[in-house]
Amino acid sequence: MLFPKKQFFMVIEKKVTFYFELLTCRGTEHLKPSVSQLPCVVTFNVLAKRLFFRFSLFDIFLEKRRKSMRRRAITVAPPQTAVTGPELLDNEQTAETFAGIGLGPELVAACTAAGWASPTRIQAASVPVVLGGRDAVGIAQTGSGKTGAYVLPLVQWLLSQPKAPYLSILVMVPTRELAEQVSQQFTMLGSSVGLMVVTLVGGENMVDQAVALSRRPHVLVGTPGRIKDHLVNTRGFKLAKLHALVLDEADRMLELDYEKEIDLILEHLPRERQTLLFSATLNARLDRLQKASLRDPVMLAVHRNNTTVDQLKQLYVFAPFAQMLAYLHVYLTKETGNHILVFCQSAALVQKITLTLRVLGHRALPLMGRMTQENRQLALAKFRDGKVRMLVCTDLAQRGLDIRLTDVVVNYALPLNIKDYIHRVGRTARAGSAGKAVNLISQYDIAQLQLIEQAIGVKCTEFPVSDAEVQAVAQRVEDAEFEAAKEVRDMEELDKLEHEGHRESTARVAKRRRGESDLSTNDALHGTQGFAALRMRRENERVFDMTKKTQRKSLWKVRREAKAKSKATKEQ
Repeated sequence: MLFPKKQFFMVIEKKVTFYFELLTCRGTEHLKPSVSQLPCVVTFNVLAKRLFFRFSLFDIFLEKRRKSMRRRAITVAPPQTAVTGPELLDNEQTAETFAGIGLGPELVAACTAAGWASPTRIQAASVPVVLGGRDAVGIAQTGSGKTGAYVLPLVQWLLSQPKAPYLSILVMVPTRELAEQVSQQFTMLGSSVGLMVVTLVGGENMVDQAVALSRRPHVLVGTPGRIKDHLVNTRGFKLAKLHALVLDEADRMLELDYEKEIDLILEHLPRERQTLLFSATLNARLDRLQKASLRDPVMLAVHRNNTTVDQLKQLYVFAPFAQMLAYLHVYLTKETGNHILVFCQSAALVQKITLTLRVLGHRALPLMGRMTQENRQLALAKFRDGKVRMLVCTDLAQRGLDIRLTDVVVNYALPLNIKDYIHRVGRTARAGSAGKAVNLISQYDIAQLQLIEQAIGVKCTEFPVSDAEVQAVAQRVEDAEFEAAKEVRDMEELDKLEHEGHRESTARVAKRRRGESDLSTNDALHGTQGFAALRMRRENERVFDMTKKTQRKSLWKVRREAKAKSKATKEQ
């Protein structure tokens, strides 16, 4: 062992002090070495050097240990100020009023017109902190009014300015649907005072968005990929005067691998800004993000982590794996709710289940990432208006969608992550209303359901479905599945023929088909360099109806013809 115990060190230290005094001839006269003592002194000298070397190593080790402990204490320590809300209430409303938490009469009137009677607990806790200029981390359950918790104080800040600065608020969200929803809240609360909001998401024309940015809006709401594209490629677009940055559903943005885009955006922002971070769950990656981008934040936690609201009734339907669609059909036939969300694991399963339910007579529409932005917005609008009863969707819809009329959430397949389950079932029972979550499980999902029940502290009850009811519709469901699979094959063949026809009728641009969707739909696809040149090249190809290689061939052909013509003229 290199370093003995502390008691042994004390003894060794006394001996080394004695040897040092002996070698340096310090102290009393009788300690001075004589000629006969020189071999012993040489031995003492070697021993002292070794011991001093070991003591030096030990001092270096202790100093490094102290520094490491200090850094660990700084990293692990929670924010300096923590504000924790009261225990969970029967509803999300508090005894506070909007005027009592510091909002002006214009915003109070806007909240009354929107039907907000009183602030929720997260709003009552966050509005005074944000108005005070502090950075904040808001953790609250889904449906508790987190969006209003940062929209209200930021709009109030804009109202308090003598001249409202443009491009002063930036809100980043993970999905396009959530961006549209946040923009609607800003517009609703600031319409009476002329608030201008621009939404920057994929699937829309970048030129139109650049034109909207040139009108100097007050608030920007968008996804990180598209905001990064405009910062790199749109001339004159800068965020040097930004006052507040909001990261809504930040954990989801990190899960979607938006870290590079967020880092690049943070490099373009001023250091002196207010940063707000809101989410329903808190994890290690989110903790690292708030330590990197927030300064002395206030923790606003108004509920326990990994919990669901008390108004949510949670059930499960046990079905054999081969008959899950039949059990789903029986349950949906019994269910009286008019707005039902059905969550699936993949886009292919969404397409299959949607077509099967439509064949069985259910009014259903899909919502998934492979759909165009226009079709996604159309499906959401029809679901909100009640024109369709069911929305079969992937996890794209699990964050931020505020459809208060949603009665039931059905998990056709249980998510592997407990946090995803909380966000899924949070689409219902919002703002104090009642809701229902139904988990359709097979023999392979029992263990996962038990883990979820243990994590959220709620025991799911069984929804009874008899075997006789399932057997009565089993053949009909099987025929519907066969017809849906046939329709999927027909759609794939149609897309293939359309692709081949397009390839034969147009000039070959490259080894793969490229178009507007390749340029603007995927937020995280484009690199930081070459995007503008690529877009200009595509526009030239579209205008001249030829590729760059074809243009060169055509140019040399014109030159050869001109040269032959001039040669013929000379010969004449």
